[in-house]
Amino acid sequence: MKRLAFILSMIVALAASAQTSGLHIPSEKPIKPRDLPKAWTNPEVFCLLLHFGEGDSAYREEDLDLLDSAYQVAFDRQNPRLYTMSIEAYGNARNEALMQSRVESVYRYFTMRGHEIVPVRYAYNPIHCSCHGDTTELIRYEVPTDKQVYDCADLPSSRKILNKDIQLEGTVLITFRDNPVECIGAGGGCYIPAQDSNIRAYYTQLILKKGSIYSVDNTRDSCPPPVQISIDEHLDYQQLIEKYFLVPHRRNIILPVGYVVLHSSFNRQPDECTALTDSIFIRFPVTDEQLESRLRVYAKKYGSKGMEYKPLTTKKIKGGAVLMIQGALNPTQFDTIFIAKRISEDEVSKYLFPADSPTEQGAVTIKIKGEERFFKPFRMDRNGQYEFRKPFRNMLRIIDEEEETLNPSDTNLFRNDGDEEIE
Repeated sequence: MKRLAFILSMIVALAASAQTSGLHIPSEKPIKPRDLPKAWTNPEVFCLLLHFGEGDSAYREEDLDLLDSAYQVAFDRQNPRLYTMSIEAYGNARNEALMQSRVESVYRYFTMRGHEIVPVRYAYNPIHCSCHGDTTELIRYEVPTDKQVYDCADLPSSRKILNKDIQLEGTVLITFRDNPVECIGAGGGCYIPAQDSNIRAYYTQLILKKGSIYSVDNTRDSCPPPVQISIDEHLDYQQLIEKYFLVPHRRNIILPVGYVVLHSSFNRQPDECTALTDSIFIRFPVTDEQLESRLRVYAKKYGSKGMEYKPLTTKKIKGGAVLMIQGALNPTQFDTIFIAKRISEDEVSKYLFPADSPTEQGAVTIKIKGEERFFKPFRMDRNGQYEFRKPFRNMLRIIDEEEETLNPSDTNLFRNDGDEEIE
């Protein structure tokens, strides 16, 4: 209601265009009364014209009301416009000092309203954040202000009038213009990483698009420091099976055949963000046998029942020198990532050997029909070599020495056409 009353009061001032002092919207054609409310809703440009007494540089009480009205529009936090301000005094060469004094008098009003040494505005800036989606941030900026005095004798006729019928000589004209770049700069946002990036361990690739860890579009805030990420690989099957364990889960039996640990200097807590997308990709090389086993990529996911390891959206990547699978994750999942397969209770003996006790090397405890039983991923043959159940062996990355020297690479990291999702 206050805002509406304020607009109506400005309309009255506009209607009395013969008066010198008042609030105005620059326009080549007169604005029709029915269009005034729309014109005064967050105007792109508007002016305040003040007429001073003869030889006087102090604004009067009635001028203070107009200054307050202009301030309510230009410095309203809810107004999405970001205004610059110009203060121009019009007179002649003989009273240049008086004109300058009038400019400073108006300038002091705007500094005093903000209790600052310069005009300062607080405004809500709409932004898009990868963590919170479309939201706003409160920004503080010093209003760019241009102060000028003009000798009307040196000006063309068109520069001596406002809206074709208001003479400017002897007045001070304050003009507010929407100019976001001049007010808060053109720095369009904050992105971590700052560009498309590819982080590699020996086998593993972590593919991050610009801003996939954190991004804010149209922000004026400073960015966090660059993120540091490292990958700790555990893909050697021999080390894995000798200290074997299952992927933690309350209900499902998930057999891992390798895992990596992602270390990041910038972490998101699961309840911290509401708009995260799975825009980070992790890739692992696989053998034909592993691909046929339909391995999945598992990572922590958080829900109403707490944390569980669940399969990520996993794809087979076609092309390139090495077969690869890819999982899509988000920054809350920078932790342990497994390559694994979920099996049923009836399939356990198909993949694992029975063990006599939980203390045997590589032994795990699995509940079968409510009863705890012990299993292990390997046994030794007569020659002291590892022996595996065939389905479990096919899941392991067992390759010859020549292939072992290959460090997989892919220049088309963000290609997704033709990739095949693993079900």
